[in-house]
Amino acid sequence: MKRKPVSRFSPSLTYLAQVGARLAAVRRALPALSEMGERMAGHLLAGGNIFTPPLTSWFPSEFCGRSGGLMGVRGAAYRPRNRNDVAFFALPDPRFWKPREDETLRQLLASPARLFVVGSPGEWPQHWRRRVAGFTGGASVEQGAYALANLRPLVSLRSFEQFVRLWIVTGELIAACIRAGRMPILWMSVWLEGAMVRNASFCDQDNLREPWLTPLFHQRRYIPPLAPGDAGRAFLAELAMIHGRLVRQASGLAQAGQWMAQAHHSGAHIHAVAVGHSFPAILELQHIPDYPIQWGKSVSDLRLAVPAAVRRHDVALHLGYAPVDVADVAAILRRGVKFIYTTPYGRPATLADHPGLLWLDLPWRPTDATVDIPGYGVRMLPMSSSAQAMCYHALLAEFAQRMGWH
Repeated sequence: MKRKPVSRFSPSLTYLAQVGARLAAVRRALPALSEMGERMAGHLLAGGNIFTPPLTSWFPSEFCGRSGGLMGVRGAAYRPRNRNDVAFFALPDPRFWKPREDETLRQLLASPARLFVVGSPGEWPQHWRRRVAGFTGGASVEQGAYALANLRPLVSLRSFEQFVRLWIVTGELIAACIRAGRMPILWMSVWLEGAMVRNASFCDQDNLREPWLTPLFHQRRYIPPLAPGDAGRAFLAELAMIHGRLVRQASGLAQAGQWMAQAHHSGAHIHAVAVGHSFPAILELQHIPDYPIQWGKSVSDLRLAVPAAVRRHDVALHLGYAPVDVADVAAILRRGVKFIYTTPYGRPATLADHPGLLWLDLPWRPTDATVDIPGYGVRMLPMSSSAQAMCYHALLAEFAQRMGWH
């Protein structure tokens, strides 16, 4: 489908230029992020556990059970026992968070755990700042564009950068453990053959008591050392490639924004699904009752992701994870739905052009884990959340501009 050329002012290109500036800031911060990962690794190598206190609704899902992430993470119910335990967590949106009233935070501060925070010191109560062993830094909540009701900005840079910095720190933590002679056990994507059996084989199971947990480290596994910063640079290089690909699709992003604005003006609905671990939870929609996009449950099966309630003149957005089922796409289009679609497996040759279909190319690696570890059979660091955040907010910028939400 031939698209109109992009206007001189492009909301998505403006947003993506801001993303480019944030990526440059992350590159400059890479030595500090690597050092933070090394300090976290030091505590784990000394016998500590890493866990994810549920301070935000999205972080435990994003960090745990991820392709290329740590298998031995303890869950939200874990109670830290010693000063080498590592609490790794993201700060809630400061526009809505009341830290003095947060019971989870109070318990965390009273624990012996070392606190490592995905966020900036300015978002943390000043009188508790000394309690934190490390901050990743990142974009402030004010950085972004557009406004709707109490959402200022509507199109935020903060959530995207939270994803990027948390995974870079994780990669540098893994690399620091490797340099110390210990290989953390990483999740193999369940989209790969044999992954479920392989992952389950590491569970430390007995018949004495529950729960049955996975150790942090392989017992006997030598991996050649990864230099400080290598994991972060590899992740950023892949992300920069995807960023450039989105920039080259500005006309498609503009068309999607036009569809969304037309649907909203006409009283039709916009239904979105981002298959992964973080959307829509990271948007904190419980604080935004009039959010203009309806979010569905994360699911790859298009028959479930775009339910029958999505009808003619509605717009469906699906940022997918699985290969394309051409028949399912055709069934959606026959209903008169305008469908904005992408998966990392790419567009198959059998998926024909259609006036109601807008394909976006978002080429993160299928099965998600991105960075190679020479000598280890599993890659590390998932890319889907960072890539989907870029894509979604670029679309949201186009939508907001046409709605006049300044």
